[in-house]
Amino acid sequence: MQPKVSIVVPVYGCEAYLPECIETLRAQTLADIELIFVCDASPDRSLPLLRAAQQADPRVQVIAFSENQGVSAARNAGIDAARGEYIGFCDGDDWVEPQMYARLYEAAQAADADIAFCRVFKDRPGRREDVPLGFDDGTRFEGQAIRDVLIPAMLSKPTDSDELPLSGYTPRNLFRRAVIGGHRFRPDIRYAEDLLFIVTCMLDARSAVAVDKAYYHYRFHGGSVTKRFSPYVPESYDLSNAALEALLSSNPTCMERMRIRRRKMAVNTVRNLCYPGTPYAFFERVQRARVFMNMPHISGLFAGVRLSDFKPRLAIRLGLMKYRQAFLMCWLFSYVFDRV
Repeated sequence: MQPKVSIVVPVYGCEAYLPECIETLRAQTLADIELIFVCDASPDRSLPLLRAAQQADPRVQVIAFSENQGVSAARNAGIDAARGEYIGFCDGDDWVEPQMYARLYEAAQAADADIAFCRVFKDRPGRREDVPLGFDDGTRFEGQAIRDVLIPAMLSKPTDSDELPLSGYTPRNLFRRAVIGGHRFRPDIRYAEDLLFIVTCMLDARSAVAVDKAYYHYRFHGGSVTKRFSPYVPESYDLSNAALEALLSSNPTCMERMRIRRRKMAVNTVRNLCYPGTPYAFFERVQRARVFMNMPHISGLFAGVRLSDFKPRLAIRLGLMKYRQAFLMCWLFSYVFDRV
């Protein structure tokens, strides 16, 4: 019998957090659910934990890779195995409220929507943030509104901002399996891979519905991928942005937002050089940042930026990129901005 919902969970290096993830998924109030864990050759004891869950609960399926292939390949294997009417995603170091998938499924059914999405909690040590969605509960977006309102909101704010856009974060969404169809995560994009997949599905969706309540807990910790150096930046940014622009080239609003998105990612590329886990000594960070900031396609992004339009903290970052001040940029990211 086809389950109502399949949840795909890529697992790598998250043994400390995986038990809570498993427990909260098994505790969902939506009983007709399939839980597909894909162990991406995790070097810790994650696989034995998954096998134990599989023994305890027939709804749990485990796929184990013999070699590490990356989160995109892991999610794709889960999609291929999924049987549910709808497919959702969870990360192995995160956790969910017990009503999450029942609520998203019910909202999708009530609105006859191909995609339902909710707010998320950002859980940091000692602090939890309930991130606003920006849309009223039950707001339904049909085809053109998806393109003109929803997708632009996911690309960026209307202008450069420290505020995040509507996060292109796969686990906040529930997708009708038919709208995913043959779409898959690109394995060559191993960082910030979510948004391209979501936009690709949304362009094929007849409708989407907002659930203005937080159910997903996005956990920030010392090993969080987004807070540690990644060797896949900026290549993954470039591949993702190029693919997005190819999809959205006929939409002027989206293309304006993509320029803002590219500026934010350019700043994040320099920040990435300075994150914990960087293999580069300080002056090598500076040299690499200088080469990057002087590339014509990067410097051109900042040429017309009016610094007086922005608050001081943001204006400093944009100004340092505009005037290609690599030493100061790396010093701030190494010792000030991301240390407070």
